[in-house]
Amino acid sequence: MPVRVTVAVEDAVSASVAVRLVGRYAPGAEIERVMVLGGINNLRGRMRDLAQIARREDLVLALADMDRPLGCPLGRVRELSGGLAIAPNLLIRIAVMEIESWIMADREGLAEWLGIAASAVPLRPERVQDPKRALVQLAARSRNRGLREAIVPRRGLGSHRVGPFYNDMVGEFVAHLWDPDVARRYSGSLERAVFRVGGLAGG
Repeated sequence: MPVRVTVAVEDAVSASVAVRLVGRYAPGAEIERVMVLGGINNLRGRMRDLAQIARREDLVLALADMDRPLGCPLGRVRELSGGLAIAPNLLIRIAVMEIESWIMADREGLAEWLGIAASAVPLRPERVQDPKRALVQLAARSRNRGLREAIVPRRGLGSHRVGPFYNDMVGEFVAHLWDPDVARRYSGSLERAVFRVGGLAGG
């Protein structure tokens, strides 16, 4: 029987990345469900439930953002688990700094999709303190008007950090064009996630 995987993430873009990683590095696995929980606090609040799922099923993959310029991924894992004993089948991975760091680590792929120079994409994405903002700023340079209008927020929208179809468009890029084999070379946290996903899920 295939390995069953439950994915638990903060947002829709993270869900796209998690699904892509499982499909690429654990081809024998079957995604049972995808839980998009709407932020780090909600993900933290569901950790006890996820631990129970991990004891009943084969694997739970939880992805979270580091979000902080200081600190370490291991500390973030401890914070999320809240002192719970982490079941062997509960795999918590942290993107440094945000999931967009992993996406930008495929510089050539992202640049080609946006129609910009690869040199404009950060060479060390894990050092970018606000990767989501950086990705939006890259999209603002795109010659593709449809991409710009989907990803870049309109002026005057106050607290809106992204455009109206950011999740849809970036998710499509991840699903069909993003190359994690390239990206893992430039992102240590992604490389560690790839290693664990492949090892635990039979990839």
